[in-house]
Amino acid sequence: MHLLPGKPGLCKGCLYRRCLHRGGKTWLCRSSPPLGVLTLAGIYIHVPFCSQFCTYCDFYSVKDTGKREAFTEAVIREAEFRKNYFKESGCRVKTIYFGGGTPSLLSPASFRAITESLFRLFNITDPSEIEEFTVEVNPDDATPEYLAALRSAGARRLSMGVQSFTDAHLKWMNRRHDSATALNAFRAAREARFENISIDLIFGFADLTNEDWRNTLKKAVELSPEHISSYQLGIEPGTKLGRDYETGAYTPLPDDKSYTQYSLLQEVLSGAGYVQYEVSSFARPGREAKHNSSYWNHTPYLGLGPSAHSFNGSVRHFNPPSLAKYLKQTDWDSFAKNEKLSDRDLFNETVMLSLRRKEGLDKELLLSRYPEQLTSPFFSDAEMLMALGELEESGGKIRIPSGKLFISDGIIRELFQ
Repeated sequence: MHLLPGKPGLCKGCLYRRCLHRGGKTWLCRSSPPLGVLTLAGIYIHVPFCSQFCTYCDFYSVKDTGKREAFTEAVIREAEFRKNYFKESGCRVKTIYFGGGTPSLLSPASFRAITESLFRLFNITDPSEIEEFTVEVNPDDATPEYLAALRSAGARRLSMGVQSFTDAHLKWMNRRHDSATALNAFRAAREARFENISIDLIFGFADLTNEDWRNTLKKAVELSPEHISSYQLGIEPGTKLGRDYETGAYTPLPDDKSYTQYSLLQEVLSGAGYVQYEVSSFARPGREAKHNSSYWNHTPYLGLGPSAHSFNGSVRHFNPPSLAKYLKQTDWDSFAKNEKLSDRDLFNETVMLSLRRKEGLDKELLLSRYPEQLTSPFFSDAEMLMALGELEESGGKIRIPSGKLFISDGIIRELFQ
């Protein structure tokens, strides 16, 4: 059986870099969890503004930052319309996440206006009810004044897009900051009393040597963030990197070298006391990302903003990626597109989401939730993969071994029904 290395891809309108694709489309989106026990919920706000576009990124974004106030008003209108989104499931909002785009291009006044509206509309009477409130920030936006304003608006966790500590690589990525700016931004965040910070890092691109990567990891560990997310660079159509690849101007790093860098990531972070709890996610004990983990744990969520996705337990909703249409919108029901998930869709998503986590897939939960025509062939396929060393089982759970997580996407595809 030939298992292809995991190929990260950027999902249209989704905040994740490692969705699964098949047949030329995004078939399973990591931001769309299947049906499960509904006890808490999250709200994601997609802020589409960017002052410049990264070489590799195909998240929906625009340079028209003059529309930020109009965007703020539109988000509040959409939230007003969807204030009963969690009513049927009885969920309480426990996490808020501002992603993008570049959320740190919003003014502090916009953050406060949106946050206060969410609290009012979703009956959040005490800020302490929110277990995790995250804002993605670019290092060059993270001034002491701006960080203080974010805290005042309710943010308690930052996700900082560092990507690399090598200036030449940051320039190639078309990032706005350099390594010194990233280091200063992190220190400024600590001085602003942010005690929960995540940083993003990218590996697996052509000019990244193992020595460069080890140096980036060393600097990341020295900062001691609570959380580190690290992704293999993906080549997406429509991006500068995608165009360079098509013309032969960019040659990807061979998979075996990317695998070496992924193994180095696991080795260095484990040695520094970080626990890998998902393919791309490492955290200090107890500092796992609650908002992201809720996606993987089948929790419903509401997405606000152009290109944002939502999930209520059985139906996926997604807004079209158009700021112009979003700003004019009054009929939010007709604006959002709906997709009813079949049992097979839900089953495959459960398999995907569970096996990407180190915790693994609960066999009893699978058997109790899905029909035999799905579970029986799945377990047959799983036994074959166990014989090949691609899966392991203990304590009633099926897992992908740590040494095989780099090819997790390929392993998971073999288990789809």
